Amino acid sequence: MDARSTFPPALDVDALADALAQRLGPRFADPQAADRWLNSAEAAAYLGLSVTALHKLTSARAVPFSQDCPGGKCWFQRSALDAWRRERS
Repeated sequence: MDARSTFPPALDVDALADALAQRLGPRFADPQAADRWLNSAEAAAYLGLSVTALHKLTSARAVPFSQDCPGGKCWFQRSALDAWRRERS
């Protein structure tokens, strides 16, 4: 039995597979690319938090982050957030 026969006829499986490959390919091609610096909005979304909740964690120095200067914009490295998340579970 062809796996395509299990999908609704209106669903273009090949187009879906191509779209997924295009979006996921860069994440698997270079592992270092996934470990990039995130701004507050990106880090909050990555952690499943609101930006306000993330800023409260940065104020308490409870989450790893970096700043260009005191009081400046916060930056978060994905690998550090992953390690922080693992420590909390």
